[in-house]
Amino acid sequence: MTSYDLHGASAESLERLMPLAPDPDRTERVRVRCRTRIGRSRRRTARTAVITGFTWRLLAPVVVGAFCLLYVAALVATTLRVQDVFH
Repeated sequence: MTSYDLHGASAESLERLMPLAPDPDRTERVRVRCRTRIGRSRRRTARTAVITGFTWRLLAPVVVGAFCLLYVAALVATTLRVQDVFH
């Protein structure tokens, strides 16, 4: 028996198999489940984007302002130290 004979035997056995038809009920259940998950994912993504946008709009100015205040305080302390006020 050659490899060609083996291929022919498996081709014959495949021809005897009945083609499978999709189950319409199962197909619809899978579609509904997928659409539900996609919708949930879209809502979650939109909500995260809103929260993230709000956080950056609020948090970024606060952080920048805090660093500016810290810089100004250090600048004033250095200036007063140079002028021997804190001596």
